Amino acid sequence: MLNLNETAYKEKAPGLLEELEERAMSLGDAEPFTKEIIRLLDEAKSLLAEGKTTESLKKYYEVRKVIEKAERSIRGEPLAWKLLWIEMGYLFLLLLLAYITYRWPNFWLWDGLINLDTQTAWFGSLGGVTIALYGIYSHIQSRDFDPEYQLWYICKPIIGGIFGWFVYLIYFIGLVSVQGKNVKINTPELPYIIAFLAGFSERFTIKIIDRLMAVLITWEEKPGAPPEKKA
Repeated sequence: MLNLNETAYKEKAPGLLEELEERAMSLGDAEPFTKEIIRLLDEAKSLLAEGKTTESLKKYYEVRKVIEKAERSIRGEPLAWKLLWIEMGYLFLLLLLAYITYRWPNFWLWDGLINLDTQTAWFGSLGGVTIALYGIYSHIQSRDFDPEYQLWYICKPIIGGIFGWFVYLIYFIGLVSVQGKNVKINTPELPYIIAFLAGFSERFTIKIIDRLMAVLITWEEKPGAPPEKKA
């Protein structure tokens, strides 16, 4: 990556900005994404013409970073399609698992294993698949897909299942027990919603875990009864 000081940039700016414009047009001249890059390049040229070399250099780096990210995203599109099919495979497997366990609930292989715990793990995995599919679509559309995150897409449905089950335990066993509150749940679908959100959003899961840790730390640090005074 070329790093420039203001003097070198001022000398080479016309050629550098023209090069970025050509790279931007190669991304697709009719797309709003490209039009926004061209607008930023025009701003860089205007700033340079006004003698604001520092501001123009910052704009140049900003545009170059966006273009490099877009080019990396385009190169990674074949991988994105592979990841898409992997996620569709996860989704098919989850739906198939749900169907056969619903159709034959007493089959010996899983007899007695289908309960609320396993169902929340299923919904957590479904949430993980959903966010992975959405991530592939949205990042390809915005031209910022990063192939370095491929392992995240592959592991997300599995992590989502673990998160869904764990957050369910925290919410209905951990937090309620530690806080000493009796929470009456009138909606039987609520555990599934919580599990799906936990698998879908890592931030949601982390907030729940942070909340539990804060409660546990406060509970552990709570002072006991004061020592008796000696006569």
